[in-house]
Amino acid sequence: MKKIWKIEKLVLPQHSDHAGVMWHGTYFDWLEEGRINALSKAGLNYVDLTKNGFDLPLIDTSIKYISPLFLGDTVTIETIFEISKSPKIKIHSKFINKSKTILTIAKVNLVLINKKSFSIIRKRPDFISKAFLKLNG
Repeated sequence: MKKIWKIEKLVLPQHSDHAGVMWHGTYFDWLEEGRINALSKAGLNYVDLTKNGFDLPLIDTSIKYISPLFLGDTVTIETIFEISKSPKIKIHSKFINKSKTILTIAKVNLVLINKKSFSIIRKRPDFISKAFLKLNG
């Protein structure tokens, strides 16, 4: 069973439009926050990763909006990492309300790169591999 990483978020005025519906860009912000939070809990601080010359750019994503989030809603974002020997790091997330209803499903794919050459890293350094093992659960 894969490890589920969770964060809880509250839809604030800056996250929503004038009708009180959460703005689509906020989903991307929160997906990134969930990933960075999980990396940190797995022992890999994103700032340290970049200081060591690496980055994890997004290569593709999809979001299925099932039901909108509104101003004042609280949501739990559950994130599961699927990391194998492939350079592609697959991340699956669900936005779930307090009633346990799935409101949004998202898929994000990243790759580990060398920041200077922008080349994909196929053989990960040990400190990254260890954190990735923890992320997988």
